[in-house]
Amino acid sequence: MIINNTNKKKLIKKIFNFIYYLRYLILIFIFSIFLVLTAPKLFNYVDKIDDLNEILKNQYGFIIKNSNKIKYKIIPQPNLEFKDSHISIGKQFPDIKVKELQVFTNFKNFYISDKILIKKIKFRGNFFGNDINGYYTPQQNTNFLFFELKKLGIESKVFLEKNKKLPKLSGIIKSKLLDDNLIINFNYDQNLEIKNSVFKNKDIYTSFDGIFNFKPFFSFQIFADIKKINLKNVKFKKLFNSILEEISSKKLNGEVSINYLKKKIIGKTQTKSNKIYIEFNNGDIILKNSTIQFSNLDIQMNFYLKRYPLYKDLNYELLIETDNINKFFKTINIDKNKKLEKIKAFIKGNINLDAQKYYFEKIIINKKNIKKQELIKLKKYLDKNTSLNFDNDLNEKDIYLLLKDLIEFI
Repeated sequence: MIINNTNKKKLIKKIFNFIYYLRYLILIFIFSIFLVLTAPKLFNYVDKIDDLNEILKNQYGFIIKNSNKIKYKIIPQPNLEFKDSHISIGKQFPDIKVKELQVFTNFKNFYISDKILIKKIKFRGNFFGNDINGYYTPQQNTNFLFFELKKLGIESKVFLEKNKKLPKLSGIIKSKLLDDNLIINFNYDQNLEIKNSVFKNKDIYTSFDGIFNFKPFFSFQIFADIKKINLKNVKFKKLFNSILEEISSKKLNGEVSINYLKKKIIGKTQTKSNKIYIEFNNGDIILKNSTIQFSNLDIQMNFYLKRYPLYKDLNYELLIETDNINKFFKTINIDKNKKLEKIKAFIKGNINLDAQKYYFEKIIINKKNIKKQELIKLKKYLDKNTSLNFDNDLNEKDIYLLLKDLIEFI
C-alpha cells in the first residue's frame, strides 16, 4: 500500500515536470508564430513591390505607383497596406488616386516571391469629390469587383471575365442608384460595346444596346427599346434643360435611337410605335423623322437645335394628324367641334430659346394656309404666355393645358 502511494507521487511529479518543461515549448511555438507573422516588417519592400506589380500587370493589367507609404498588417489577416498611392492602367488612361489600398495574398507570398497569388484587394478613395470604397476578388470562373458611393446612393457589382485584363475587359455590371436599377453587359477592346442591357425604376423599363468609340474622337450610338413608361411622372422640363444646357454644351458626337410601342392590341397585326432618332453633332442636336403618339394624335417631328455663342436657336417642323380631333378635345376639356373630325396640320417655325421668342414660317391646317396676320397674333400670344407654362415642371398634365390654351386661341 505504501509502495503504491509512492509510485503515484512519482507519476504525478513526472507529469508536473513535463508540464513545467512544456511551457518552454509553448512559449517557443508562440514566439515562432509571432516571428513568422511579423517578420515581413523587417523585409526590404522594394523587391516585394516589384514582384507584386509584375503579377498585377501580367494577370490583371494594372500596377501600383507612388507606393512610398507601405505597412505590413497582421489583423484581420496578413496584408500589405498602401497609403496615398496611384493605380496605373496604362499611358492612354489617367492614373487613379487611391487613399488606402490593401493587398491580401496567400501567406507564403511574404517569403516566396515567385509564387504570388492575389486573394483580395480592398480600396478606399475619392471619386469626383465623393468617397468610394470597395474590393476586388479573383475567383475561379470570374473576377468580382464591388464598389459603393454611399452619399450618392450607388452600389455596384461587376462580374469580369477571367481571361481578360485591364484595360480590355468584358463582363456584367449590376448597379443600384437610389431607386434606379441598371444592368450592363459590356465588352471593351478598341471600343466599348454594350448589349442586352436594362435600365428600370418604378416609372420606366427599357432595354438598350450601344457602341462607344474613343478614336480618332469620342462618338457613340445608342439603341433603346422602351417597354414601359409612366408619362405622368416624367419631368419634361428637367429632361429639356438637361439636353439644352448640359448635353449641348459638351459638343458631343453621336446618335440615339429610341423605340416605344405604347400598347399591344390583341387581334390587330399593325400597331403604331413611337420612334425618336437624335443626332449630336459637335453641340448641335438634330431630331430627324421622329414620330410619337400623344393621346390620339400622331405627331411627326423634325428639330434642329443650333448653339451659337450668345443664344440657342431651334428650327422645327411638326406634322399633326388624327382621325378624330374631338376625342382629343374631350381629353383636354374643349367643346366638340361638329365641323371638324379629321385634322392634318403642318407647322414650321423657329424659337429663340434664350429670349423665348416664337416665329412661324407657315401653318397649314387641312390644306388651308393660316394668314400672316394670324401668325403674328399667335406669335404674340406665345411670347406672352408660354413662359408661364415653362416655369412649371412640364409633366403630361402641363402639356395638355398648354395645348388647350393654344387650340382655344386658334
